[in-house]
Amino acid sequence: MRVYIIISILFVLGKLQAQDTLFIKEKEPLLVRVLEISKVEVSYKFFFNPDGVIYKVANSQVMRIVYENGKEESRFQLSQKTSGVIIKGYKAGTFIVNDNHMSIDNRDITHKEAFKIMLKRDPQVNSDELNNMLLNAESKKSAQIGFTIAGPVFLIGGLYLGRRNYYGPQDKQKLKTFVLSGLSLFIASEITGMIYKSVKNRKIRKAALLYNKEISF
Repeated sequence: MRVYIIISILFVLGKLQAQDTLFIKEKEPLLVRVLEISKVEVSYKFFFNPDGVIYKVANSQVMRIVYENGKEESRFQLSQKTSGVIIKGYKAGTFIVNDNHMSIDNRDITHKEAFKIMLKRDPQVNSDELNNMLLNAESKKSAQIGFTIAGPVFLIGGLYLGRRNYYGPQDKQKLKTFVLSGLSLFIASEITGMIYKSVKNRKIRKAALLYNKEISF
C-alpha cells in the first residue's frame, strides 16, 4: 500500500512538471498543456495556469508541437509542406519566453541560468545591441545585490545605535527613533532590490529573444 502511494505521488508530480511546446506562425513558442487535437484546431491551456481558460488555435496556424517527452507532432509539418509554406527550423539552445517564465530545450530554467548561458557565448559574435542588453542586465543585477545586502545592514545598524544610545527610560524615544529608522531603511532597500530584480529579469527576457534571432538559421 505504501509503495502504491509513493508511486502515485511520483506520477502526479511528473504530470505537474510536464509541459508541451506549441509553435504558432508569427508568434513566440508557447509553453502549454495540449488537451485535444481535432481535424480543424488544437485546444490547449497555458502550462503555468492549468485551471485557466481553454484556448483554441486553427491547425493551419500551427507549425508543430513538441511534447514534454521530446516527441513531435508531425502532421502539422506535413500540412505546411503540402501547402507550400516553408517552416523555419527550431534550433537547439533557443530560449522560449512565455510571460515571466523561460524554458530551453523543453526544460524550465531560471533567469539566472538563462543569463549564464548567454554570457558563455563569445561577445565578439554578438551584436552591439545584445552585448549592451547583457551589460544592462548585469548592472541591474549588481544594484539588486547591493540593495539586498544593504537592507539587513541598515536594520542591524538601527538596532545597534538604538541600544548604544539607550541608558534608561528617558532614552526610550531615542531608542525607538533609531530602531524605526533602521527598519524603514531595511524595507526601502528590500523593495528597491525587488524592483531592480524585476527590471533585470525583464532585460534578460528581452536579451533572450534577441539572442534567439542571432543564433537562428
